[in-house]
Amino acid sequence: MSMPMWILWLILLVVFAAIEGATLGLTTVWFAVGAGVAMVMDLCGAPVLAQIITMLIVSVISFIICFIWIRPIIDRKGRGNVPTNADRVIGQEGIVIKDIDVIDGKGQVKVMGQVWSAKSDNNIAEGTKVKVLSMEGVKLVVKAI
Repeated sequence: MSMPMWILWLILLVVFAAIEGATLGLTTVWFAVGAGVAMVMDLCGAPVLAQIITMLIVSVISFIICFIWIRPIIDRKGRGNVPTNADRVIGQEGIVIKDIDVIDGKGQVKVMGQVWSAKSDNNIAEGTKVKVLSMEGVKLVVKAI
């Protein structure tokens, strides 16, 4: 006794959906859609050849839809630039909490409630207000204001 085709389509649908769920990259979702449509066709009594052809056609159409309309939407949403701490502190004002010494290359500033290592072209005393010009590695480059 052979296995009904709808069970085969269901197995394929589950396998493709599991792969899609594991990869989260729009890799096999179109095959899962095609297998689902073919399964419904078998349950409605369609011939096996029609099921196979429909599965292929629906998979191709799903693939095209994913890459023309769905993937660009997902990519746009995923591309939203979230500023890092470094992006946020550049241009901000802070205060020197440990003297900035040009020769030793040591010093600390507090900017937006966070303590950062800092350097400057000039020595800057503790308690002086500074403006963050840029970032080099993990050190802020500041100037007295």
